[in-house]
Parts: sequence; structure tokens; C-alpha cells
Amino acid sequence: MNWHMIISGLIVVVLKVVGMTLFLLYFCPKDWEFYQARCFFLSTSESSWNESRDFCKGKGSTLAIVNTPEKLKFLQDITDAEKYFIGLIYHREEKRWRWINNSVFNGNVTNQNQNFNCATIGLTKTFDAASCDISYRRICEKNAK
Repeated sequence: MNWHMIISGLIVVVLKVVGMTLFLLYFCPKDWEFYQARCFFLSTSESSWNESRDFCKGKGSTLAIVNTPEKLKFLQDITDAEKYFIGLIYHREEKRWRWINNSVFNGNVTNQNQNFNCATIGLTKTFDAASCDISYRRICEKNAK
């Protein structure tokens, strides 16, 4: 056996583990989840959509823009059995859903109602319309650093 090779291999493994740990810690703050160069915060407290938007803004982020099937699956996998506000709102004058960054939503929203102008994810595998005034948890999103 070549001990030099074994020790070198162990050093490489340790450096990879430490490097990955530092990479994840560096890119997202504590209590934030890292996914595809983005950081996501899932709250445990509940508030209205407007209060949720302001909460995320205070953390240097926005309500989550869930604009890919992969991001939706990732978030649904970590939301457990809770509903979370996301950055999707219905613009009554345009009769269309838009993301908080004003980009157009290309998908379906279930449970649409005349007074449901905000959206949640979590309990189902869909985007669900909800009253903006009811309190739900929130998902904030920002760029990883």
C-alpha cells in the first residue's frame, strides 16, 4: 500500500467537503436555502401579502418569483404542509397575473375568485389564488453572494 496516495486522497476529500460547506455558507445567509445561485427564506410567521412584501424587502429580497418548473418543485419539496405567499399578483385592469418584478406569468392559477389577487404555493402542486389580506407564511428570494 502506498500511504502517500491514501493520505493525498483523504486530503482531497476533506478539502472538497470543507470547500462545499464554505461555498454554501458564503452564498446564503443563515436560515436561507440555496438553489440555482439564489437564496430562499421560508418564514415561520404569517402576515398579509403587503406585509410579506415589506418583510422581504427589509431582508434585501423580494417575494419569490417561481418562474420555472424546477424552482416550483424545489420550493414545494421544502414547504411541508403550509401555504406561502409568493411574488405573484393579479392585475385586475389587465386581467392577467404578473410577477412582482412585473414580468408576465405564464401558467395557471387555481382557486381564482373575484377577491383573490395574490398567490400561494405549498399545500398543492399548483399556484393557488388567495386573499391578499389573509395571513400566510412567505417565501423571500434574493441573489446568492
